[in-house]
Amino acid sequence: MRFDIATVLVFAAMATASAIPHDHGEDLSSPAPRRPLDKRDSYDCKGSSMCSSMQVKYCDDAVNSKLIRNNDVNYGAPGSGRPQTGACSNIFAGYGCGVFIQGKSHCARTGNEMWQDYQDIRSNDCKKCGTKHWGDGCMTTINYVSGC
Repeated sequence: MRFDIATVLVFAAMATASAIPHDHGEDLSSPAPRRPLDKRDSYDCKGSSMCSSMQVKYCDDAVNSKLIRNNDVNYGAPGSGRPQTGACSNIFAGYGCGVFIQGKSHCARTGNEMWQDYQDIRSNDCKKCGTKHWGDGCMTTINYVSGC
C-alpha cells in the first residue's frame, strides 16, 4: 500500500508542477507590433473639398502618364532629398490631381511602388481622393492640389 500512495504522490507533484507556466523571457500578452514590419497599411478616403468635383481621369493620368514608373527611389516626402514628391495632372490654371508622398524626411518610394499604392487606394473604395498609410508615419496620397 505504501508503494501505491508514494506513486500517487509523485504523479500528483508532477501534475502540479507541469501546470505552472514557465517564463521564457517573452511577453506574449501585448498585441502591439514589435517590429516595423509587423505594422499594417491602412487607408482613408479623405481629401480636399474639391475632390468631389474632380474627375478621376485626371488622377489616372497623373499616375499612368506623369509618374516615372521604374524601381529607382525618385519620390520622397519634402526634406527627403529625393528629386520629386509625386506626380500631378493639370486640370485648370495649375490646379489638378496629385499623387504624392507625405510624412517625415525618411519617407520615400519608387514610381512602381507609388503606382501600386494608387491601385491599393482605389481597391479600398476611395473613388477620387485618398491616402495609404504605410504604418510607419509615411503616406501615399491622391488629392486635389495646386502647383501642377
